[in-house]
Amino acid sequence: MRWKVRPEDFRVEEIVQLPLRSRGPYALYRVCKRERTTLEVQAELAARLGVPQRAVTFPALKDREAIAVQMAAVRGRGPARIRGRGFEAVRVGEADRPLRPSDLQGNRFIVRLRELDDLEIERLPVAVATLILRGFPNYFDDQRFGSWSSEAGFIGRPLLLGQAEEVLRIYLTTPMIGDPPEARAFKAEARAWWGNWAAMYERAPRPSNYRSVLTFLKDHPVDWQGAVRRIPARLRTLWVDAYRAWIWNDALRRIWNSLPHYEIEIRGERFPVPLEPPPGMEDLVMLPHRRAQYESPWSEAMASALREEGLTIFHFRRGALLEDAPSPTRRPVWCRPRAMDLRDLWPERREATLVFELPPGSYGTLLLKVLAAWIRSV
Repeated sequence: MRWKVRPEDFRVEEIVQLPLRSRGPYALYRVCKRERTTLEVQAELAARLGVPQRAVTFPALKDREAIAVQMAAVRGRGPARIRGRGFEAVRVGEADRPLRPSDLQGNRFIVRLRELDDLEIERLPVAVATLILRGFPNYFDDQRFGSWSSEAGFIGRPLLLGQAEEVLRIYLTTPMIGDPPEARAFKAEARAWWGNWAAMYERAPRPSNYRSVLTFLKDHPVDWQGAVRRIPARLRTLWVDAYRAWIWNDALRRIWNSLPHYEIEIRGERFPVPLEPPPGMEDLVMLPHRRAQYESPWSEAMASALREEGLTIFHFRRGALLEDAPSPTRRPVWCRPRAMDLRDLWPERREATLVFELPPGSYGTLLLKVLAAWIRSV
């Protein structure tokens, strides 16, 4: 079973409660993007409209490897339609405030499954019915971990530890799995030029934040902390949130490893899927946060996961490299599809179409991984 063979095989559309008004200081746009990240589209929209990037807000981020339809709010007026590389934005109304994550009610997915084998064709209808009934673990999936590097780990870790030079080395010279091709090409050259900020500046993608950071370093060659603060605060927050998500996943893995389970893969590591809905499946559990209080078994699992990273819960705070402390986000440990339909199954073509809705923050790709693993496990 394969998905995302082609971008059109995986379509996700936000279900949003829009704060529409007859008139307001914000223009709301319906954005359809293809093979672009949300942050890339945000930057291009801002450039085309001549506004700061912070004036363009999306309630959530969406994957590059899909067709995604999502909402954006722009402070100020804008044209009826904006086209750019890999996206189109259509104005749908006005609002008196920007969009917020709380406006997002869920996501609807339409997925084409390809290259089904005989076992998958036979068991797919039962697997779908079982997943509707039982649900699945609400792990964060691979898309959340684009700021991880096979060489250096998560860039969020040195941010929390206040290791400014290490943050810069990863940002400027170490490939992270979510880096676009132009960033990877730059980093391959930049590694040999570390400390020669002028040479690195000449090789940096245009435009890019790398150039802003390197401009600062040319004038302040060893002010590591000042250079890190030239990286957008939102991007640094996303890096820390990705690292928190991984630790949350790891704690949940430690709790469920002792239960009868089959396994799925996330970022190259194995994670358990309990054969039956586990105890505590209705829990909402906070990501690592300086004021988080966990009960057993989460207290033991989280302490163990943090200890392995060389951290404590008190590292998740505002610091020299973070203007704001990580938010006190709570996440359900279990997810149930709100609607799920095996709309088409073509045995002769070895293809199927699956349509489903998930609550905000849950991953359609994770549902598909669980579906495929369940078929092999029964």
